[in-house]
Amino acid sequence: MSDTKTKTNDSLEELENIQNEESSKPDLAQRLSKIILSLALLYFLWYVIGDRLTPISDQARVRAFVIPMVPQVSGQISNIYVGGDKKVKKGDALFEIDPRDYQFKLEKAEANLEMAGQEIGAGIASVSAAKARVDKAEADLITKQMNASRVFAMEAKGIISGSDADKTRGTITQAELEVVNAKAAFEEAQQKLGKKGASNPKIITALAELSTAQLNLDRTVIRAPSDGVISYAKVNVGYYAAQGSKIMTFISNQYVWIEAGFRENSLGNLKSGDAVDIVLDSAPGQVFAGRVRTIGYGVSFDQSKPGELPTPEKPQGWMRDPQRFTTIITFVEQPDKRLLREGGQADVIAYTGDSFIFNSLGKIWVRITSFLTYLY
Repeated sequence: MSDTKTKTNDSLEELENIQNEESSKPDLAQRLSKIILSLALLYFLWYVIGDRLTPISDQARVRAFVIPMVPQVSGQISNIYVGGDKKVKKGDALFEIDPRDYQFKLEKAEANLEMAGQEIGAGIASVSAAKARVDKAEADLITKQMNASRVFAMEAKGIISGSDADKTRGTITQAELEVVNAKAAFEEAQQKLGKKGASNPKIITALAELSTAQLNLDRTVIRAPSDGVISYAKVNVGYYAAQGSKIMTFISNQYVWIEAGFRENSLGNLKSGDAVDIVLDSAPGQVFAGRVRTIGYGVSFDQSKPGELPTPEKPQGWMRDPQRFTTIITFVEQPDKRLLREGGQADVIAYTGDSFIFNSLGKIWVRITSFLTYLY
């Protein structure tokens, strides 16, 4: 009986020792839970604080000037010189409208002018040529001023440098000088013709018709406004191109920038000139340097019409979506143009201060993101 009790006591002691050993072993699940919670807490802190010091936006796109190519005269397309998604140089012919009708009108205007000239005497030919030069010089000036307005708008936003804008100003000054010279030559021709001839209503009407006919004939050939790419050219020879209708889309590759939508609560420390890292979906594994140029100060949200009562916005969930404002970002060194497509997606991170910790975390994030673009 005593032996049985002894064996029972020994078994209980052995069982108790086994239980103590098992309880002393580390709980792996508990340890993993603590690690995950710690990482989640660190990520939350980085998200809250870092979003103010190093704001991130995954809603960014590559932007460029997009210009619809529309004819200023109507007619059937007789020639197409450039297909879709083709590179072009400034002044390259894109397509041509059948010029025969406009050539006929020009010849008719020239005949009318000749008849008027026969009525008032010699000297009308020089006046015609001088007037045509004035019209051409003024048309060239208007065209250059229209193109320059875009450049000056970019200069005002800080997207291009002042030196580039100064070149454009020099071009406009030269065009203005050509207009002055053409007008001087025209006035000289008028003086030689005499006031009676120059003030004759028939001469004035004939000159206006001639200028209009020449201008319309020149407009039958549509040319590229600058270096870029032609996209969306789904027309063929024989297609009737109405005046002002969109035929092709021109995308300029001279000035390319990034438009990023940052959350409103991330803009507190963001300012013009802050350094930015850019990841392009078209260039996985690469990071490009940029700078903040301008920060948007408004968005369109009021859909009500004049005279109507406003309609309150309806909540989409238990948390409202953050408002985003567009920020313009330019490249420090522009990447290969083959990587820059209008509307291409990008991720950006801005560095608003000198925080070593958060800037370093931001660098790690942007590098990881650049490699993740291989996957999507």
